[in-house]
Amino acid sequence: MYNELMTPSICVIILARNVEQEIVPALKTAKHLTKDILIVDTGSTDSTISVSRPYTKKVVYTSGNDFAAWRNLGAKHATADWLLYLDSDERLTPELVKEINTTLENPRFSAYTIPRYEVLLGSHLSHWGDSRVIRLIRRDALSRWVGKLHEQPKIDGTIGQLHYHLVHLTHKNFHEKLSGTLNWSLMEAELLFAANHPPVIWWRFWRIMLTEFWDRCVRRRLFLDGTEGWLEIIYQMFSRYLTYARLWELQRQPTLEKTYQDIDKKLLARFK
Repeated sequence: MYNELMTPSICVIILARNVEQEIVPALKTAKHLTKDILIVDTGSTDSTISVSRPYTKKVVYTSGNDFAAWRNLGAKHATADWLLYLDSDERLTPELVKEINTTLENPRFSAYTIPRYEVLLGSHLSHWGDSRVIRLIRRDALSRWVGKLHEQPKIDGTIGQLHYHLVHLTHKNFHEKLSGTLNWSLMEAELLFAANHPPVIWWRFWRIMLTEFWDRCVRRRLFLDGTEGWLEIIYQMFSRYLTYARLWELQRQPTLEKTYQDIDKKLLARFK
């Protein structure tokens, strides 16, 4: 059980896969909060772990594509009173470190949300919207993380709010952005397919893209962030289109592979 009379310990848990270029700054900022850092490596093939060794020797190896399972695995291997989940493209600030330390001297809640300062394609998007995430959690209050892609923690207790930001350095170039979208769009399409989503027909593409446009441009007013805002509006419309295009592909019968095999078979039969 958690003992309020003791100074609570804290472990930073970082998910990582092929992030050799960005994990070291994350580790350097985490070191200002605690020496207890745990990396959950989800299948790196680059030097992610070797560049992390000067900052922590605690590494858990896993695979798959399940964010909730990865975060649960981190909690399973942590022993500290409190857990702070940090992604490799996120950075702590001195103000946030101080606020966390002050908060944990007399914690009033079982978990805390932290706002993120979004930096996308080199610019801060002030109209991104509410980007608070539940990342600071008392370990014995964490029931589990749920959600393969858009994961959320189940907390036994109440949730408070911290004031200072995590800095989120996301999508540093379009190659990185597109690579991520190709992976996550397939994962999301597979989840929709497993949930027996209605058949995707032509009008649904227009609806989901116009809905995304309304959310990003009209509701959040992301266009006020200038060129970068418009890049993000249009890109998110494309991202939603791609998810549903891949869902259409999964739903299609016969499959595209079978269709092209049949075309080849019929063509070759004409030579007999």
